Amino acid sequence: MNFRAQNHYYKILMGMLMVIGILLLALVICLISFLVASPTNSSPKETTPESGAVEAPADTTAPVVNPSVGQTPLPETPDAGLSYQDKLIFVGDSLTAHLVAREVLTGGKMTKQVWRTENNMLNLNSEVTAAKIIYPETGESMTIAEAAGKAKPEIMIVTLGTDWGVSYLTEKDFKTCYTALIRDIQAASPETTVILQSIFPVTTSAKLKNEKIDICNGWVREIAADCGCPYLDTQTILKGADNALKPEYCNSSDGIHLHKEAYVEILKYIRTHAYTK
Repeated sequence: MNFRAQNHYYKILMGMLMVIGILLLALVICLISFLVASPTNSSPKETTPESGAVEAPADTTAPVVNPSVGQTPLPETPDAGLSYQDKLIFVGDSLTAHLVAREVLTGGKMTKQVWRTENNMLNLNSEVTAAKIIYPETGESMTIAEAAGKAKPEIMIVTLGTDWGVSYLTEKDFKTCYTALIRDIQAASPETTVILQSIFPVTTSAKLKNEKIDICNGWVREIAADCGCPYLDTQTILKGADNALKPEYCNSSDGIHLHKEAYVEILKYIRTHAYTK
């Protein structure tokens, strides 16, 4: 091979080496850029308002609640007395409405502590949030949430399920309807403590069955936990050894409604399982 041919091949080889070098350099640059842009395994440094960074807005889609609230019933306390009882607002079905007729609250039949519908029944169904009570302070007709927003009570005790709920609702519908009402009350009066009280037992002759009531009370406890509400397990003091309402506490042939003595025991239980913040 002459000198001219050798020189020609030499130039081709040098050109190929130069192209390869450029490609390698470009590859190294790309690799470095990728490593710099990729997130590391270490947590990013948190910023504070003092650093000038703008914090992400808090998630307000649901209230922050203590998951232990409601799971454990309110524990026994010393008797909180009439000063505690007199500041309570009671909302619920026909059994709650009968607190007025039995004259066990301060003011007797003129008490303003019981929010009740015109027919003394509050059905736990899809219309419960729209149900109208007679606001005792003015005689106006309004929803429970509207009354809560107006009165701003410190503590409200809600008792639902005997009317409609136990007999007809599935677990999903029971929880949906009950939760909707509690959320409405909490939205209207955030400072109000809403206590969920157990559904009361019935006698063995009643059409309602205590086995189903016990199941529904389990649902009430779960609703209380989900909504951040205390739970009052009042039903325990009304039961006999047969897991049914003691006959001496029953006031009617239906096996459901209660004597005055039963309400006296219920109020005593409420006072001796008082809620304190």
